[in-house]
Amino acid sequence: MTQKQKDWVIKVQMVQLQSENPHLDDYYYQEYYQKLEKKQTDEELLGRKNKVEFLKLVTPYIQKAEAYESVVRIEGSLGQVAVSTCFSPRRAIDAVPHGTQEQDTGTASSQRLRVLYRIEKMFLQLLEIEESQKAGPPQPHLSKPHSNQVEQLFQALKTQEQNNLEEAADGFLQVLSVRKGKALVARLVPFLSQDQAVSLLLAIMHHLPLLVRRDVADQALHMLFKPLGKCISHLTFDELLQGLQGLLLLPPGSSERPVAVVLQNQFGISLLYALLSHGEQLISLDSSLEEPNSDHTAWTNTVVLIAWEIAQMPTACLAEPLNFPSNLLPLFCHHVDKQLIQQLEAKMELAWIY
Repeated sequence: MTQKQKDWVIKVQMVQLQSENPHLDDYYYQEYYQKLEKKQTDEELLGRKNKVEFLKLVTPYIQKAEAYESVVRIEGSLGQVAVSTCFSPRRAIDAVPHGTQEQDTGTASSQRLRVLYRIEKMFLQLLEIEESQKAGPPQPHLSKPHSNQVEQLFQALKTQEQNNLEEAADGFLQVLSVRKGKALVARLVPFLSQDQAVSLLLAIMHHLPLLVRRDVADQALHMLFKPLGKCISHLTFDELLQGLQGLLLLPPGSSERPVAVVLQNQFGISLLYALLSHGEQLISLDSSLEEPNSDHTAWTNTVVLIAWEIAQMPTACLAEPLNFPSNLLPLFCHHVDKQLIQQLEAKMELAWIY
């Protein structure tokens, strides 16, 4: 090949890499090269003379046409001629949405990119914290700079500059709707303070049915169980009761009960069993909670309704829990009749064996 032909092939290949927004379309390469540049700058500051030039891929920038015109009007012709080029290929089928639908699609795509970009930024901060913990000797508490970083991550996860609580909750749910977002939360929880971890746990409990529905494709919520399971022991009885009662309320416009959705997901049923087990432990340790009052009545009704839901759920639909607490069946024995206990034992037989 001649040099001209080689240049032409390279140009054609480089055109495919063009981007109007490289930080979103080519995020990983941009971040990788920034790290290399930072490393090179640090070495120069330390006085190292062996300077290494890192090769950076420079792609051409070509302004994309706002509108696609496959028809060209030629003066003197009897009709309209359809043409196509490598930049404007001819469409086989005009299946491009128009109007409001196109705008909605663009908005949803842009919103998802922002969520992914936000997760990547938080993950990089988390990796710095984890690397600092591995580099030095084990410490029971984080250093002040790292504690500030954890606080920033927690605030970014919970609020993300939202104007109200509903928008803040929606931002948190968007993070947990992505597999890498679930991994981020699972790895961040061990670094959080007790109050912060409990706050995340309560938020997840409040939106558990929605998270379970969004986890059908990924099946990745289970990675949250181990870190969140350690936070359950810090829940007060009021917080526990409030979270469980939220699973019994039928959302407006929905015919499926939230607890039925939770029981069909491995993470959901595992978290539900762990919460019930913790409630039984709190009552056994504090005799005042057994006294007849509104909280005790609400707890009894909650246990009975969950037991009824488990008994009504077909065995094939009931998910296998990650952990089966030993005090779960005794808990049900205190509140439901023998006939319902027999049905529960049949449902939980496999889990009970393991």
